[in-house]
Amino acid sequence: MSRVTVSALWARRARGYLRDCVGYLGIAALEVPLGLTLTGSALASDPLFLALASSVPPVAATIIAARAESGHAKATWGKRRESLRVVSIKGHPVSFARALWRNTVKIATPWTLGHVVAFGVANGGFERGDLITLTATVLVYALILATVLMGMLGSGRTLHDRMGGTRVVAGSA
Repeated sequence: MSRVTVSALWARRARGYLRDCVGYLGIAALEVPLGLTLTGSALASDPLFLALASSVPPVAATIIAARAESGHAKATWGKRRESLRVVSIKGHPVSFARALWRNTVKIATPWTLGHVVAFGVANGGFERGDLITLTATVLVYALILATVLMGMLGSGRTLHDRMGGTRVVAGSA
């Protein structure tokens, strides 16, 4: 019987990610004045406008994280506080393109799926049995669960690490 090991870095990675999420929340909060200004306007009920406006925070967060991980620090703000950095499988610094792909899987994809679920719920998607709302709900929770389990167990390489060809290591840049 094989033994399941717990990744040595999982708690530090989790704390770093939670710190980063505070920053992402700040990015999302920057849209509040726009939302308040547009309340009751035609744009506030335009699905295309809402989709475009809601895509700004996850795209911004993804780009900011990718720049941080491919830059001098090799880590986001949260990872730096935990003395972690992102490197390629071979231990080399990651390019912006690789970091962007990694963070698209890690940030933009689940955030966008969450928006799909929220829009579906707001429009009665669960009550109507809307396939898009139901599928997005299953996908977002599966992605979150996979990320947590993969980060905790074994090598600690998450889905976004594996898809991006990266790993998170201890030590500063």
